[in-house]
Amino acid sequence: MRKGKGESKVGGARAMVDLDLDGRGEANPDSGSGFLDHMLSALARMSGIDISAKAEGGIAAQRARALGLALGAALAAALGDKKGIKRYGWAAVPMDEALALAALDISGRPYLVMAGEFESDLIGDLASQDVRTFLAALTDGGRLTLNLKFEGENDHHKAESIFKALGLALKEAKRVEGDLVLSTKGVL
Repeated sequence: MRKGKGESKVGGARAMVDLDLDGRGEANPDSGSGFLDHMLSALARMSGIDISAKAEGGIAAQRARALGLALGAALAAALGDKKGIKRYGWAAVPMDEALALAALDISGRPYLVMAGEFESDLIGDLASQDVRTFLAALTDGGRLTLNLKFEGENDHHKAESIFKALGLALKEAKRVEGDLVLSTKGVL
């Protein structure tokens, strides 16, 4: 089993994450935001990764960043030396009028490209800008390159399609296909 733990502190917020890369897609999130918990559950289900996560203290943006960093750190710990993983993953997820495209490289180089806009300041109880805050922290903590494009009319659908597309891309990228590191340099 490939398991990992991650912890992070941002301002007055603290987050802890346990995950199992080879799980059943079960989630036990407690982020302080019902909407972010919903997104983490969608990510877990689509990726097949079991995620237990808790964030507390600070303000909402600090909790989102701390949680993203902790999840990324747990993912990096579970992947270890990345030997044999496919490394790349991509997915397109339609959700009613919304569409998200995700392309992921477990590269060891953190970088987020996110193209699309939310119409409202809030999605449920989560500031729409905190979707980007969380994803940027995830790429930093996990040392991932992530390109996202999204469009649609309903902000809830746009956000959910993003997290589902990311989950499906992760499911593909974490898959073990051999015993070599998929890099011309031999290391990721």
